[in-house]
Amino acid sequence: MLVSNAPPGRIAAMVKLSSLRKWSVLLSGFVFLAGCGNNASAPSGAAPQAAAPTPTPAPKSATPNSFDEVAAHLDPGGDFYLYLSTRQLLAKLDGFINSLHDTAVSQSGGNKGDMDKAFLVLKDVVQKSGVEDVSGFGASSFCYSPGLHRNKIFIHHAPDKGSGLMWSLFGKAPHPLTQLDFLPADTAYAVFGDFDLPQLIDFTRQEALGSGIPEATQAVNQWQTQFAGITGLKLDDVLKSLNGSMGMLVTLDSTSTINVPTGGQALDIPVPRLAIFIAVKNDIIFKQVDKMAGSNPGVIKVDQPDLHMRTMSLPMVPGLNLRPTIAQWNGYLVLASDDQLINQMIAVQKGGPGVKTAPDFVSISANLPAEGNSFAYTSPLFVETVHKIQGQMVANQPNISSTQAQAIQNWFSKYQPMFCGYGVGSILPDGSLTISQGRFTK
Repeated sequence: MLVSNAPPGRIAAMVKLSSLRKWSVLLSGFVFLAGCGNNASAPSGAAPQAAAPTPTPAPKSATPNSFDEVAAHLDPGGDFYLYLSTRQLLAKLDGFINSLHDTAVSQSGGNKGDMDKAFLVLKDVVQKSGVEDVSGFGASSFCYSPGLHRNKIFIHHAPDKGSGLMWSLFGKAPHPLTQLDFLPADTAYAVFGDFDLPQLIDFTRQEALGSGIPEATQAVNQWQTQFAGITGLKLDDVLKSLNGSMGMLVTLDSTSTINVPTGGQALDIPVPRLAIFIAVKNDIIFKQVDKMAGSNPGVIKVDQPDLHMRTMSLPMVPGLNLRPTIAQWNGYLVLASDDQLINQMIAVQKGGPGVKTAPDFVSISANLPAEGNSFAYTSPLFVETVHKIQGQMVANQPNISSTQAQAIQNWFSKYQPMFCGYGVGSILPDGSLTISQGRFTK
């Protein structure tokens, strides 16, 4: 079923359900029978020929849109298809801000001068953000095999546009996703992305300082002073040391469990570990942390040609090996729950078994791009664990009987599906494309 030309949004959506296939077979049969009547021009004894249908030209929208450009990145013929033209809507954005300004001024009764300055900043942010360059949005879902779905989302801009903040903040051209090369085999959740934090902070700072609002200028200056006082480093020096990407990973050990409170009855879950990795150009942050740690006897130091690591030894937590660790390794500043996780990442990067060879990841990531600007992975074990925690926390709410609690847990385990999968995001010359592939756990 295709729905199109629905102003003002001009939404085109195509949803194909499996039950419609039966009707299509019946309808095609009726069409065939209708075209097989007696034909006066057919020779005696010859089988009657059905007249060829006359092609109907596709209707042309009266207003320009980016349907063809968006559709080129989507999968037609699947379970879901959506296109939304945003040109008319975003063309009215400036007028909407003006109307909002007039309403705010008339109802505030305050300082009109400050209100005018604030809305000038808002209009400048919108203009520089690049949101007005968005000409269309599209999404599709296609079932490639039983239970396995490929989903696509594409945000389009004209090739000569796309210079705003939202288009430059999350990377430039796609590149090899080398971060996958050091994710351990028991990685349950991982996310990585190009992200220009210095650009975002500098943009925010310049907007505040250029606003002409004294409170905004004071807040920026105070923030930078406090940052230097707490860290011992200048904010600009830290920003210059960042290299434009960051990520996080969570591992779950299915062979051992830890007992965690959930607001009432405790719950056993696989032992988790966490690491955050930030791409850096130099080691000024690590050196400052090392300096602040000083000669603390509780800090374990490792200094090798390609690894500098500092680990804080803490009292043992039953079932959890918590040893906060910071490391400078492989062009990354790594913050981890324990040094063993970092050593495991190093071993995988040197050729040991990692998530790229794990059966769950291999099956879900098949045929997805090897290059991009971001990725996210959610394993079935992670989804199952989150599911259990959610159900237990809800069941432990006050004033819920044991019967109700059991019913809630049964509902979570049987009827609430959760999606596990792998997705890659890419910045393209004409927009932003995200392709994910996965399956529902239930």
